[in-house]
Amino acid sequence: MPQLLLILLLALPFLEIFALIKLGGLIGFFPTLLIIIGTAIFGIMHIRQQGIGLINELQVKLSQGQKAIGEIVDGLGLLLGGFFFIIPGAITDVLGLTLLIPSCRRFIMKKLINYLIDRLREREQRKL
Repeated sequence: MPQLLLILLLALPFLEIFALIKLGGLIGFFPTLLIIIGTAIFGIMHIRQQGIGLINELQVKLSQGQKAIGEIVDGLGLLLGGFFFIIPGAITDVLGLTLLIPSCRRFIMKKLINYLIDRLREREQRKL
């Protein structure tokens, strides 16, 4: 799996350029540029807004002595979405927008955490 991740990271710039060229061919250079800049601004604004709400929920739960694991995982999903918005490109903007939707974000983060837990268990089994 690490090799696949490395290949994806190396291929991402080429995929982004390809997607931008295709999008630019369909709608033109300036509309494409406006979409990329607009989605970045939109995404960062909404991540900030959702992040502030998430921090408030986290503070309430912690002050009541409750576990706030869901809020922490949600915050990590927002952080990942913000990272995707910082990277210019159409593909990463779609990934960032996907992580703005709470149900999608929770689904993706649940799958990611389950994958990481499985990997840790496999590693522990190999040590024994």
